[in-house]
Amino acid sequence: MTTAIKRLHLEKCVAEGLVHSIDESLVDAYCGSKHARGNGGKRYRRAGGTRRRPGTCLGRLDLRVSKVRDTQKEGTQEHFRPLEDVLVFDGRRVYQEDISMIGVELATKMTYRDAWREGRLFVDDMPSPRTINRRAIEYGELIKTFNTEAVRDASLGTAFVDASMTATREKTRSHGWKRSKNIVLVTLGVDKNGDKKLVDASVNSTWNKVAKEVDAANSLDKEAVVVGDDCIELRKAFAKGRRRYQLDMIHAIRTAGYKLWKDMGKDMCLKDRRTIVKELEKLLYTLKGSVEKHLEDGDVGALRRRINWFVKRVKSLAVRLLKLGCWQTPWFLLEVSNYVVTFAWLAVEGKRVPWNSNIIERLMGEVSKRAKHRWMSWSSRGLEAILNIILVRYTSEDLYEEFKRKIMKLDVANYINCKVQVLHAGSGVNFNQS
Repeated sequence: MTTAIKRLHLEKCVAEGLVHSIDESLVDAYCGSKHARGNGGKRYRRAGGTRRRPGTCLGRLDLRVSKVRDTQKEGTQEHFRPLEDVLVFDGRRVYQEDISMIGVELATKMTYRDAWREGRLFVDDMPSPRTINRRAIEYGELIKTFNTEAVRDASLGTAFVDASMTATREKTRSHGWKRSKNIVLVTLGVDKNGDKKLVDASVNSTWNKVAKEVDAANSLDKEAVVVGDDCIELRKAFAKGRRRYQLDMIHAIRTAGYKLWKDMGKDMCLKDRRTIVKELEKLLYTLKGSVEKHLEDGDVGALRRRINWFVKRVKSLAVRLLKLGCWQTPWFLLEVSNYVVTFAWLAVEGKRVPWNSNIIERLMGEVSKRAKHRWMSWSSRGLEAILNIILVRYTSEDLYEEFKRKIMKLDVANYINCKVQVLHAGSGVNFNQS
């Protein structure tokens, strides 16, 4: 029974009947009742109509929009459609904002072709995959601007930064289609209440450019703490002036192991390399435990001594590795001793900041879910657009819903109250506008 009722497209019939009823009443208000005496002497006269078949979340509507002629005007202003003062169509586009937004939201979770297939399960006339792609790019660029304005002058005290890579196919003059990589750069901020804010999401940009845009919008505080990995370009771009940089401890351990392998290779067995990395790991977690302990008991002096002890032990480890013939690992450890202790020195000042970047690692998982399948390839513009939609929704559902309302013009909509009465079989549907 329910399937049979759905096939009747009652919602679509109700919408069409309601629009026709509104159109007729508006034209009557301008021109008088149809075929009434004296209409020929009035300023406004009926001038036929046009057929419109907008695609909506109810399917493709079949509407006849009446035109009215103003006898006191000439040229392009002579004819107008009263219905367009009440109902806003998306320009000359077939598919309206509601069905376009449904298609785009599906595309954030699956491919454009799958979004089209899934949408057809509940909407007969779904935009094509290419149309969904165009709308996703359009809405993605709009939501990036919308989000930038939302975090402007936010002066966030803590930021997390990370990068990732996805496949791309770029057309070049010399080599035709060439497969390479897209670089995804994400900056996430956290406010005083602990709420996440997407500061920036860019594709194939540079950290210097991202940092300049963030500074221009004043999204980060002048004394903000930036947490990230061991990328030198990243650190130099963000850690300027009074800003501090905290190297993620987990990244520090992994990078030390990799550099030790690069230094020694077959000259040191895996077991010995693991022993050295474990020594560094033990030092780092001892420092972390001391920070937690002394933040509670308030023993600032003991915390200072623990930091100095940690720096001395790391430098001693670097000297030992240098004597073994390593060169990359010792220099990296000297950097670790400077940047991995930022959270500890701030704890001396009574400030609590994260020692890892787990919060942005979870966010980067959203990037991987949608964009990092091996068989996928992306354009820079398309990838940046879809990721901005995904990440704004992930970080702030309220901001995302506000954007949706703006796109669908729900904030300025004039709501229509109506009563629908279903009569006995064969008599149709009765529309009462109020």
